[in-house]
Amino acid sequence: MSAAEAQAGWAIIGDTERIRPMQTQPGMRCEMRVILGAVVTAAVLIMAGCAGGPGGAPSARTAQDMPAWYLNPSAVYPDQVYLTAVGTGDTRRDAEQQALAGLSQIFEADIEVDMTTRERYREIMTAQGTLSETEVELAQTTNVRSAQTLLNVQTGEAAVDQSGRVHVIAYIERIPTGRLYVELIEKNGNQVQYFLDEAAVSGTLVREYAYVSAAAVVAAGNELLRDQLRIIAPAMGQIVRLSYTYEDVLRRRVDLAGRMRVSVVITDDEGDRVGGVLRQALGDERFPVSSEDPVLRITGRVSLEPVALSDEFETVRWVLNLAMSGPDGSALISYDDQGRASAVTIDSARAFAYRDIQDAVAKNFVRSMRRYFDGLVLGN
Repeated sequence: MSAAEAQAGWAIIGDTERIRPMQTQPGMRCEMRVILGAVVTAAVLIMAGCAGGPGGAPSARTAQDMPAWYLNPSAVYPDQVYLTAVGTGDTRRDAEQQALAGLSQIFEADIEVDMTTRERYREIMTAQGTLSETEVELAQTTNVRSAQTLLNVQTGEAAVDQSGRVHVIAYIERIPTGRLYVELIEKNGNQVQYFLDEAAVSGTLVREYAYVSAAAVVAAGNELLRDQLRIIAPAMGQIVRLSYTYEDVLRRRVDLAGRMRVSVVITDDEGDRVGGVLRQALGDERFPVSSEDPVLRITGRVSLEPVALSDEFETVRWVLNLAMSGPDGSALISYDDQGRASAVTIDSARAFAYRDIQDAVAKNFVRSMRRYFDGLVLGN
């Protein structure tokens, strides 16, 4: 606590949270001890009852009463040394989340990475053992209401204002955090190069694509780190050198995907509803759909039948079976799913069933395909 804050009468709660001590009338003495744990909450309530002017009403707080880091963060955390953001909430946890979200907004990343790629990045890097447990934890999202992933974020002091709102400051120390980023970026870069080297000697188109796809996933995660490093410690960002370029990795992945022709045959597929969703999903992966000399073959069957469960609604039970085989006809993926859909009419129930089937195909089956390719890389 600074001398100014001590003079203003702030008390520390749990070593970090601060609150104004009780004001007393002449001849009245109100003593308070701040302790950790559940007693802190009780202490805050007692203090709220004792504080205030005549009649017990809270006294107006002037600007001088607020901590220096709240009034002017850069005065306590200089901009050349720290990145900071102050968050406010009903609880310390809420205030911390807001502060972390505020820090995230400083980083307007030019690289967009979807959640699927983020999940694959974590799985690949963890399984490969490239990052330690501590580094993997640092690479996890900070659980802020933002898509940004930040490393080495710390929360500092907290203060409670007259209305009971909690204020917390979150900060990133530039130089130590920059060093951490450089180390992780170099490790990621080495992993990308390893995958590219393995792709060059993989021997088959499917395995080559799998390695380059994994390289693209790690490279995408690395671009986010590099983008953030340029903001945290610009000088460090300029000296980082990698053996590949992100654009070349993405281009190579697209080129290989374009050679991975996939045939799709689904029986009992009313109106080509399942086949259409499959072709769209494959197109999103840059796989061309063609029955001419396919590299991969997807076959399947859709089954819908009415079941009597209620006199008020019509119910349809659906079953979906999909399989993917390789160039030699060997089974690579087997996917089975089932469910029920109900509606007032049988036609509506069938429509709802197909919607559920389409969701299962777009999300779960495509995820199974990605896991198959990642499994080739990870030796699963």
